[in-house]
Parts: sequence; structure tokens; C-alpha cells
Amino acid sequence: MCGGVMKKTGLALVLATILLGMMGSVHAQEPRVVKVPACIGLNQSQVATQVKRDFLQNRIPRWEADKKQLGTDKPVVWINVVDIIGKDDIWQVPLIARGNKGDKTYQVVLDCKSGTMTYTGLNAQTRPDPQIGLNSQAGPK
Repeated sequence: MCGGVMKKTGLALVLATILLGMMGSVHAQEPRVVKVPACIGLNQSQVATQVKRDFLQNRIPRWEADKKQLGTDKPVVWINVVDIIGKDDIWQVPLIARGNKGDKTYQVVLDCKSGTMTYTGLNAQTRPDPQIGLNSQAGPK
């Protein structure tokens, strides 16, 4: 009888952990909309520069979860200009940020008419810890 209660309790804990994990990942994927100055008439290169500058100067300093996920407050950021799609001063910009712990891809929509930028975190990839797997004999003697 006691074993059945323990199994149910264990199952409940596993399910609760899964649900909390799912809620956390959904929260991390919610779009973040920010106000930016109007930017009508930009070309792809200028859009890339504006998005990159905004991310590095205004977003990453405020986004604690992203800094933690990347492992730095100064990620390397790149945008491939040929991947930028735009029409009528509304641009879709894929942005990749690389930090010590991994990479994170964002889809950024820059609406130059309304003066908004919407960041959506698409995925994050972590890199293995370089210390794991090192020879255990290495180190101070």
C-alpha cells in the first residue's frame, strides 16, 4: 500500500517538473516588443546595423535570462544581410547571438513605420563545458 502512494507521489513530481519546464520554455519564447525611433527608408545593410546595435546596447543589458543562457553580457552577434526580408518599411531580420555557453537565434521584426521592434527567441543551443572530459590527472600537483 505504501509503495503505491510513493509511486503516485513520484509520478506527480515528474509531471509537475515537466509542466514547469514547459511553462518556462513557453515564457522564454514570448515575443518582446520594444519602441525604437522611426526608421523609414532604410536598406538591408542599414536595417542589420540598427537591429544589431539595438540588441547589443539596449536589449542584452536588460535581458537577464538571455545573458544567463548565453553565458555573457557581451555576446558576438551576427546578421546575414541576404537573409533580411522587407517590404513597406517592415523588416524580418534573423539574428544570432553567441556566448560562452551557447548560441541563441532570434527572429526580429523591425516596423519602421510604427517604431517598434519585436524580438522572438527561436532556439538556443548550448555547447558542452570544455572542462568535462579533461584528463583527471591534469591540474596542480
